[in-house]
Amino acid sequence: MNLTALPLAERYTRFRDFVYSGLEEPPTLLPGLAEPMGELDLQSLWFAGAFGRDFITVDGRAVRIVDFGTWNSGAGPDFTECVIDLDGRTHCGDIELDPDARDWERHGHGANADYARVVLHLFTRTSEERFFTRTRDHREVPQVCLNLGMMEQDARPNRGLAAARLGRCATPLGEMDEARIQYLLESAAQHRLERKSRRLHRSITAQGREQTIYQALAQALGYRQNQPPFLLLSQRLTLKRLRRSSAAAREALLFGLSGFLESVKFEDTEPETRSYLRQLWEEWWRLRDDCARWLSPSQLPRWKLAATRPGNHPQRRLGALTAMLAHWDRVSAPLMDATRWSQAVWKESLLGLKHDFWTSHYTLLAEPAARPQALIGETRVQEMLANVAYPLLMPERTRLWAEYLELPSMLENQKVTRASLRLFGEGPRGAQFQKKLHQQQGLLQLYEDFCLEDDSACAQCPFPERLKQWQ
Repeated sequence: MNLTALPLAERYTRFRDFVYSGLEEPPTLLPGLAEPMGELDLQSLWFAGAFGRDFITVDGRAVRIVDFGTWNSGAGPDFTECVIDLDGRTHCGDIELDPDARDWERHGHGANADYARVVLHLFTRTSEERFFTRTRDHREVPQVCLNLGMMEQDARPNRGLAAARLGRCATPLGEMDEARIQYLLESAAQHRLERKSRRLHRSITAQGREQTIYQALAQALGYRQNQPPFLLLSQRLTLKRLRRSSAAAREALLFGLSGFLESVKFEDTEPETRSYLRQLWEEWWRLRDDCARWLSPSQLPRWKLAATRPGNHPQRRLGALTAMLAHWDRVSAPLMDATRWSQAVWKESLLGLKHDFWTSHYTLLAEPAARPQALIGETRVQEMLANVAYPLLMPERTRLWAEYLELPSMLENQKVTRASLRLFGEGPRGAQFQKKLHQQQGLLQLYEDFCLEDDSACAQCPFPERLKQWQ
């Protein structure tokens, strides 16, 4: 699909690139990582299409991923039922992804019949000596060394927060009229939205539109600290698999593969919870063996539970995901076709979701809530609008930009607060430019592009001088 370019985003991109022109190269993202990336992270990024789909093998041949296949939950290669195009010829089979090229022999894949159909071997590290990947029948397997720099710029790691102090840019910003500042924030916000859009549409190319929507909504349910585990679950338990399962099996799979079922002792729960757990286990016993590969401690999602509010606990968010899947056609339809989009109807479909157990429970160990609670609240719906709905739909229906501009700001965000203090100081002007969601998004983009990229404590940052030319 050809996506419509967003003009303000292009304007901001030119401004940002020109700021660094003649001074230094615009920051390059992910040429490597300070810490080694885990195998699960690599597999998840690969399956989401983050590395792209066109590569050159180590011996110089062009290879294209036609179909990323299925992320394998059993013994054998990491991805099965894949399709690749190698030098213009189509090959169907499996793909293995290892952190190190030598893992193929270290793990005995070369002598294992389960790996006989591997058509591509991926890795991120190799030895100085050339290593060949061969199957049990001595067939050579094409190799691709994945460079982390292949990933899009939006995949960069979090560099942490810069100090919340007034920057040199506060002086030229103080001299700018409100209209110019608003135009700057709108442009930065549109640039940020376009980056999110590229991520989503890259995933659509790799996984299809409906699966991408499901993954993005699941990720949004994870809040900030549990987004990776939710993405991992939604990649392993694909929408196609869950939709062909019964409602009971669907819920058992989500809670079983999350690790929450087997981490809770039956005798520690409330009577009402025991009845619910019994229903889940009746299904999970039947399904468990097929998922054995992902049940070892090293393979389970890494949930972060410290300082998590009860209403945001990932167990309750999984309950919300099961309710969403039970009404999937209603939830997904407005996102499948931009011409069918209605913000009011979509919000109503999410706010109205209910679950027999999770509407009145926060966790599997907690006592029932005093009164029913919304599974997905207004703030979470707004996060989904900002990070899923509008980034997905706007390049297909650019008139939605006006609608996006009217979204109110979300709850106070620490990064937004620091960005405002850096750019505007503690006066009322900073609060004036945080009333709308797009203003917050614009502040975050400026903060990330300049404040977090500056290592000179503001002294050598080119942003303040260039602001004088912003029109």
